[in-house]
Amino acid sequence: MKNIKYIILDFGKVLAYPTTGNWNLTPRLLELIDIKKLDIEKIKQVTKQYNNILSEKIETLEQEYDMYIRYYSSILENIDKKIIEEISYDRTYNDDKYKLYDDVLETLKTLKQNYKLILLSDNWPSVIPYMKNNNIYNLFDKIYISSIYGEEKKDKTFFNYPIKDFNINPHEAIFIDDNESLLDIAKEKGLDVILMDRNKNNKSKYKTINNLDELKQILN
Repeated sequence: MKNIKYIILDFGKVLAYPTTGNWNLTPRLLELIDIKKLDIEKIKQVTKQYNNILSEKIETLEQEYDMYIRYYSSILENIDKKIIEEISYDRTYNDDKYKLYDDVLETLKTLKQNYKLILLSDNWPSVIPYMKNNNIYNLFDKIYISSIYGEEKKDKTFFNYPIKDFNINPHEAIFIDDNESLLDIAKEKGLDVILMDRNKNNKSKYKTINNLDELKQILN
């Protein structure tokens, strides 16, 4: 991988993970609502039905907050409006919903010395203040958040933005994601790809790493 100039990273399960184990069940939600009364499988099913809400073009925190009010109102039945508002506010504005993996900050600092770092994430605007508050925002040369662009990685064209903006030629960039199907798309776009498997439970046709330290070893 001598020609690599750019490292394009996903956020979820690559740089950070949900504190509770579920992206949309925040710590505050679990404080306010008895988890035993939540039908998690039903929530998953309803969430799929409301993917149109979670796929909206959202450019501001205010828009994101409004989106989550509608989302949580849809999946949490018979919950007081004030609780819905508090859960939505927590999901949008509080940082305790995510945790960085231990290797992230120092490894990004090291990688930045030799490569341009790009974030390409299916996410919402609230991830930006989270990254700033956790000192990784300025380590990236550019950040692409799907809701701001109104596209997702599965749409394929979302990959075109960093490729065009940085004039990336085939095999000049590595894309790292925890989703193999998205690696397929990235490979079609001329990117080299690596699967991030933090839980060490996938057998993949692609080169796999379990942490960012392993990426440094591959690049060296």
